[in-house]
Amino acid sequence: MSVELVMPKAGLTMIEGTVAIWKVEEGASVKKGDVVMEFENEKTTMECEANEDGILHIVANAGDVVKVGEAVAIIAVSKEEYESMKNGGSAPQAVEPVATTTASTGASVDAAEVVMPKAGLTMIEGVVGEWKVAEGEAVKKGQAIFEFENEKTTMECEATADGILYQVAKTGDTVKVGHTVAYVAATKEAYDAFAKGATPGSQAMCANECEVCHKSVALAMAETAPQGGNAVAKDGHVRATGLSRNIAKSAGIDLSLVGGTGPNGRIVAKDVYAYLEAAKAAPVSAPPVKAVQPSGEVVKTLLSGRRKSIAKNMRKCFEIMAPLTVFAEVDVTDLLAMRQKYVEKKDILDCKISVNDILMLATVKMLKKHPMLNSTFDGETISSYPYVNLGMAVGLAEGLVVPVLKNADQYSLLEMSKGLRDLALRAKEDTLVGGEQSGATFTVTNVGMFHIDFGTPVISPPQVGILGFGTAKKKFVEYKGEFCPRTMMHMMLTFDHRVFDGREAGEVLGDMKQLLENPELIFV
Repeated sequence: MSVELVMPKAGLTMIEGTVAIWKVEEGASVKKGDVVMEFENEKTTMECEANEDGILHIVANAGDVVKVGEAVAIIAVSKEEYESMKNGGSAPQAVEPVATTTASTGASVDAAEVVMPKAGLTMIEGVVGEWKVAEGEAVKKGQAIFEFENEKTTMECEATADGILYQVAKTGDTVKVGHTVAYVAATKEAYDAFAKGATPGSQAMCANECEVCHKSVALAMAETAPQGGNAVAKDGHVRATGLSRNIAKSAGIDLSLVGGTGPNGRIVAKDVYAYLEAAKAAPVSAPPVKAVQPSGEVVKTLLSGRRKSIAKNMRKCFEIMAPLTVFAEVDVTDLLAMRQKYVEKKDILDCKISVNDILMLATVKMLKKHPMLNSTFDGETISSYPYVNLGMAVGLAEGLVVPVLKNADQYSLLEMSKGLRDLALRAKEDTLVGGEQSGATFTVTNVGMFHIDFGTPVISPPQVGILGFGTAKKKFVEYKGEFCPRTMMHMMLTFDHRVFDGREAGEVLGDMKQLLENPELIFV
């Protein structure tokens, strides 16, 4: 009976794909697992494999846009079926990926097979995540039934037919691409046959006939994979995928102890699972009894919504950027003296000018000279703006907030002082309105009030830079040919090295140094 090959769903938001190229000609014989086609979604190009042995009849041609779940080809199981389809005849009934299996009782069981999808050219296995449908529940073709993870992202897998779900792989299992994750039984009788001992469930993750096929895959790998840190580079860095790092972190594993089986000894998810299984099987000696046991309770706190958002943005910076931080020390003695004069005139000004106000105004002046820093980058296009929307980091007990002063390049010092003070106050009161925390083209963070001398500020993508200021301290330095006490402060510029280099960064810090050491230039 013919089998339908459909457009895979390679991502949570994918609704259609474009057939790029057929790797196999019309009428060619194919084997299950053969790469027969490449397709494109909005993000990447991937391969699609045959889901059964047979003769390929192409339904969608190269360049056709096909919705997820709709047929791109039909695989005929006989020459007669293929000739019928080629000559314009309809394919036999039930053109679905149907698997017929035999239960331990010897009865024949009809069910649609659900396999681990290939969501990327380099994907060889996936980790089963959350099941969206419980064991034994009825499902519809195209319904999302479970989530799976590869080394890059989390996606959904859909049912391949209507029926009753029989789960083969459990949450956390690592399954090779094309291997069985579940079956959709066509009838209640077929499901009951599975429940009573149908054979696929026990070895869905072991398709190779090897001497360890009756052991768990993880243990088999633990016995055959290298055991000691071939993934550790000479500089001590451990080569590992992001998914394997997350798994190891959750399990409290030192990755340097795990053998890697990926390219060039890189640690992949299956290596961590193998290590865990091997650790379970190893004899564990009793820990020495201490005279005094630790007391107290372990306190676990879930990340709040704001903290989660901060964590996501911080991680995103290092995942998609090439951030680099450079430092410079600047003499702010004259700047502080100028600010003191403004403070003495606060009744006339109707505002108390802060050091931060002057630093922000100087930053705006610098950005007008260096428009490449006042930009965003989406990975392909750099967008430089004729205006400055200045983000100001405000530290709160529950996390960081970055209100944005729009069109900051149009403000005088007095206007900027009032505008920044208003934003900071409402940030602390959690009364900022929509749009006041978005649209920044550059951000400034002043950590001097927290007694931090210097650090490495983190860029908020898609911005390409962030400027930080540390604590101002008196030091004996050389000034006009002699050593005397001056007030010094560190500046820290983190920039996206994909967009510009150290030379430009040095010029930025040099211009800021000129402005802050000669504060009258800020107002010219």
